[in-house]
Amino acid sequence: MNKEYFIGSRLSWLLGGAVRRTLVLGTLVLCGCGSEKDPEEPLMLRMAHVYDVTAPTHAYGADLISERIRQKTDDLDVTVYPSGQLGTEAELLEQLVAGELDIAISGPAFLGMWHPPIGVLDAAFATRDLDHMLEVARSKEMAPEWEALRNKYDVRVLDTWAYGSRHLTSNVPIRHPDDLDGFRLRMPGSKTFQSSGEALGASPMPIAFSEVYVALNQGIADGQENPVPVIKSMGFHEVQDYLNLTGHIQSSVQILVNERTWKRLTPNQRQMLSESVQELGVEVYEGLVRDEKKLIKEWQKDGAMEIIDDVDVDAFRERCRKYFSKGFAFSDVYNRITADPSEGDSE
Repeated sequence: MNKEYFIGSRLSWLLGGAVRRTLVLGTLVLCGCGSEKDPEEPLMLRMAHVYDVTAPTHAYGADLISERIRQKTDDLDVTVYPSGQLGTEAELLEQLVAGELDIAISGPAFLGMWHPPIGVLDAAFATRDLDHMLEVARSKEMAPEWEALRNKYDVRVLDTWAYGSRHLTSNVPIRHPDDLDGFRLRMPGSKTFQSSGEALGASPMPIAFSEVYVALNQGIADGQENPVPVIKSMGFHEVQDYLNLTGHIQSSVQILVNERTWKRLTPNQRQMLSESVQELGVEVYEGLVRDEKKLIKEWQKDGAMEIIDDVDVDAFRERCRKYFSKGFAFSDVYNRITADPSEGDSE
């Protein structure tokens, strides 16, 4: 994302979201934000994200961050605004850059609109499982990309959390890329996600997340893809017959802090915030893996969805890796990640 685009989108948000902005600022004033801090009161940071309160990102992570920090220190606290209360994912990032928000949660595909190489983490079959994805995200390979994001936009990545393995849902079994010929697959609207849909062999459709249930129910889209806990929380299992275990994207979110906020914190506050975020990242990972296994067993038992577990993952992987091997801002990074000699055929 260049500076002209950011300024233009920022101006659009300011003009088009005046009512929301008034409500947000009013809320922050009532919270005491922006006023002179009482030395006896903890420094209060504002954190926001778009995920539902039942999603692992919030239920096992963001919802617990205030409690976790207060167990460590009495001079720092966090107020969390979930479920898009303060805006869309793009709007939250704009607020974060502008310093109107201290902490935000966003995914690689959106961050890739600002610094394209980051989008590699949301490219189909870039990583083989959630452990590998977290290893890559925290590796020396990605470190320069996170640093570039900080230098360009004053946004620091505190940690990467697992969001889940993304699988396809449909009303017909999907076992091979050929089964997706002409298949209208809803995927998020970012370039990386839409490209991943094409790489899988589908015809991707950028339908807003809030409209996916209706689109599936009315046959506007043939299917969608998400981690199993998200499929459950959004009720997609009610309007789709098959869960196809493609595991095509090992999805993540990044915990971001405004750099000016970070510099305002004391060394101890920085340490307590970082430790809390990293600890909760482990709990989010454990929670979402546990939820996925539990839900798949429940659906197998009650027949809510038929589980297709004999997907030809190798065929999907080969197609996607050929697709992303050149022509993308992250192709070089993608090729290095997928050429990892330690990668096996664990899928």
